[in-house]
Amino acid sequence: MKRKVGVLFLAIFFVLIGSAYAELKVAVVNMQKALDECDAGKAAVEEMKKLYSAKQKEISEKQNELKKMQEEINNQSALLSEDAKQAKLDEYQQKLKDLKRYVADSNEELKKKEQEFISKIATDLKAVVEKLGKELKYDIILEARESGVLYNSGKVDITSLVIERYNKEWHARKK
Repeated sequence: MKRKVGVLFLAIFFVLIGSAYAELKVAVVNMQKALDECDAGKAAVEEMKKLYSAKQKEISEKQNELKKMQEEINNQSALLSEDAKQAKLDEYQQKLKDLKRYVADSNEELKKKEQEFISKIATDLKAVVEKLGKELKYDIILEARESGVLYNSGKVDITSLVIERYNKEWHARKK
């Protein structure tokens, strides 16, 4: 008797679970693709290119200054006293050290700025995904690359919809 009740209970349990899964609405979104292809992401890339170019120009100017200084030292070494030569070498070494520090600081600044862009856009994209999930009545939306999704048919990929919706919101905020 107990066995029949247990089997009946399991049968009902599996029928209920099966019907619950039949109604489950799942989607995937590739957040990296959305980040790369949305207009805000493209604008951030352009902004980063400008910042990088400006820093690279400053670094090149400082490198040229050091190169000229080294040439002066080489050309004047026979004419300078040991103290004057040492003073020039010390100045050169200090400027070289300053340049290395500037390059490291610039790299750190650029990384920080890039992270700020990524963080802001990713937060906004997540909000769009959440809105779409509620609006389109999805039960689960998985990140295609991070959640361990090994395959999806493409039918459940809403990345292009997320990009489209985000672009509309982003352009509306810019006005």
